[in-house]
Amino acid sequence: YFYTSFIYFFEVFIIYKKLIEKYIGLLTPNHIQDYARSLNISISDEETDIIYHFILNNYQNLLEDDTTIFLLKELIRNDLYEEIFSLYTENKAKYL
Repeated sequence: YFYTSFIYFFEVFIIYKKLIEKYIGLLTPNHIQDYARSLNISISDEETDIIYHFILNNYQNLLEDDTTIFLLKELIRNDLYEEIFSLYTENKAKYL
């Protein structure tokens, strides 16, 4: 049972990772702003650009390594980072 569960988990992880890699090039700053607004998170244009470039440059590491997200902390205001960190950990646990 453990082996079967592990294989299933690994296959799902690979599928999500491939989907993200396929569609990351379609991400725009507007997607980030729209998502933030949908969650009632205040975000400036400058912060949007920082997050956008951070995701584009680090998405592979964000998928593999939980410490990469800490690099963002120095680039944006603390309350925004805390919101992003919470979303990151929640969604990574849920989907990856």
